Amino acid sequence: MTEQTQEKWVEVRDEPNHFHRYENDYARVYDVRFEPGEHSLYHRHDEDTLYVAVHATRVREQRLGESDHVEFDLAAGMSACRTHRSDPLIHVVENRGEGLMRMIGAEVKATPAVVSATPLEAPGFSLHPEQPDTPRLRLYLIELDPGQSTGQIRYGFSGLTIFVSDANLEIRDASGSRRILAGEPGDNIWHDGPYELSITNVGLQVYKAVLGEWC
Repeated sequence: MTEQTQEKWVEVRDEPNHFHRYENDYARVYDVRFEPGEHSLYHRHDEDTLYVAVHATRVREQRLGESDHVEFDLAAGMSACRTHRSDPLIHVVENRGEGLMRMIGAEVKATPAVVSATPLEAPGFSLHPEQPDTPRLRLYLIELDPGQSTGQIRYGFSGLTIFVSDANLEIRDASGSRRILAGEPGDNIWHDGPYELSITNVGLQVYKAVLGEWC
């Protein structure tokens, strides 16, 4: 990794390989992409952030002011939340894998007016085994076999769905209006709740996604 002057760093929104995608009052979503051997500038995170790895890779991370570094493997679909609001982080990351390093990051900027006191229970949804160490976010795993449907469910919250697999979904709202939604790993959708819908996997493979619920 090229040496950098440790006094110099940028905000994460100004890091060139953290590509801004969209932002609203509650979330800012960005797409992280590094080719093998490519590294970031030193950059600062100061908002709790949901991360989902799109591809499997190996990452080298070094914090500002520290001589030691850590390397770790990320599995495709790995998801986690780092609590940068209470523990700001300035670091540099490098792709030490053999393919593209790609992650979706979503900053938890604020809590929506409508939230759900209890977790969503629905076919194909399960609570993520590693829940964030913050009350501001709740994580779910979504997995629907071909032909499987959630039936009518209610999102009593706002949040973000990030695709982990290819998707070919039929979405119906409370009125019965129908649309087909196609996507691929890394695609993501912000949901303004509350609202009702049903999701049916009309594709030929298992649909997998991560849902972050803003609490």
